[in-house]
Amino acid sequence: MVWLGLLLVVAGAVPALTMDGDLCGVDLTVAGAALMAVGAVLLVAGILRLRRRRRAGPPGAAAQAYYRTSTGKIVAMVIAVVYIVSPVDLIPDVFLPFGIVDDATALTWLLFALGQEYTRRSRAERRAP
Repeated sequence: MVWLGLLLVVAGAVPALTMDGDLCGVDLTVAGAALMAVGAVLLVAGILRLRRRRRAGPPGAAAQAYYRTSTGKIVAMVIAVVYIVSPVDLIPDVFLPFGIVDDATALTWLLFALGQEYTRRSRAERRAP
């Protein structure tokens, strides 16, 4: 769910930020913004699922190891998604290239953090008996 949301955010950013006009009666800017919004919702929902615990196995079985992402990191990831999608930036996009660089930096950090969490989670699952 996280990767699909991230893909939709990036795919929606292209028409929302770069294209002007209509395609088959649909305003590309509005369609891109809607695609970004749907992607952001999926991305935040996927990030919040990182916090969930695994259920224990059957009674009497050994407890299953699990990995939980810290609350602070989840909050930082959600803030990064909101910052990337929101039209309000620390550096407005009209100041090229610096306006784009701050969004790209937030996106790069988010990709790195998500990759790190999935790697940690898969390692914890492999170590589980």
